[in-house]
Amino acid sequence: MHKMATQPSAIPCRLYAILARSAAVGVIFRRGPTKWVQLIKWDTSTDSFVPGQWFHGRIYERRCDLSPDGSKLIYFASKLNRKTLDDSEYTYAWTAISKPPFLTALALWPKGDCWHGGGLFENNRTVWLNHKPEVAKPHIQHRPRGLKIIPNPQAHGEDGPVYSRRLLRDGWLLKQEGSFPYMNRGWKTERPEIWHKLNKANGITLVMELAEINFKKVGGPYVERFSLIRENSTLSVGEAEWSDWDQRNRLVVARKGRLFEGHIDNDELEFLELADFNDSKPDPMESPKWAKTW
Repeated sequence: MHKMATQPSAIPCRLYAILARSAAVGVIFRRGPTKWVQLIKWDTSTDSFVPGQWFHGRIYERRCDLSPDGSKLIYFASKLNRKTLDDSEYTYAWTAISKPPFLTALALWPKGDCWHGGGLFENNRTVWLNHKPEVAKPHIQHRPRGLKIIPNPQAHGEDGPVYSRRLLRDGWLLKQEGSFPYMNRGWKTERPEIWHKLNKANGITLVMELAEINFKKVGGPYVERFSLIRENSTLSVGEAEWSDWDQRNRLVVARKGRLFEGHIDNDELEFLELADFNDSKPDPMESPKWAKTW
């Protein structure tokens, strides 16, 4: 066990994870270099990792979700180039459902822009699609099978409302609404957004504070800080890309391309490194047959 060491001067990749609700499964979105994303499947019972497909474009991880059993991923993506801008069939932005750690679309809804999009699994066979009904028509070659699709007539914004709905569903409580007015070509933090998630197994609360929105920051735009509240004391987890309680009620933290398990020892927070994903490089990978069929 050790404290999280500082990262070398090279720009680290960024990690963001989503954990399944009823299975020991997680998916990790590894971003970096710029405009490259890799999907990684995480078995949280053994901390083993299966590297998956790379995508040259943008996946909006806060508009994504895992089915409760971890077998399906819904994601929102964009790929902006001359070819996709001229593609009226698939368009340059879409919501899709795949089998992690692969991104091959089983179901796909062309979006045509990067507003809202994405969705949530209400259960293993029901999808809340964050598309207005008029843009909730699936591609003819990628129709959903065995799924009930519920479009959202009130779809608006960008990462909201998918992100906040997923947090609330997964046990987070909004303790303070944030205020980030746009001023002088940037967002000013008038009031940070604060979320709490209680670990009922140990009585410790994980605090997530959205402290800043900064598109100029490397790996931005969201700058979040995490801490733990135990009885009357607070322990800082520090600035991290992502943190949560996993299916085993462990504190798991992603920072500078590395994934850690956290423990409190003598009133200090200690960390065990589970994986370092910084050395991975984009490498084309064909989806296996099982990932191309329902």
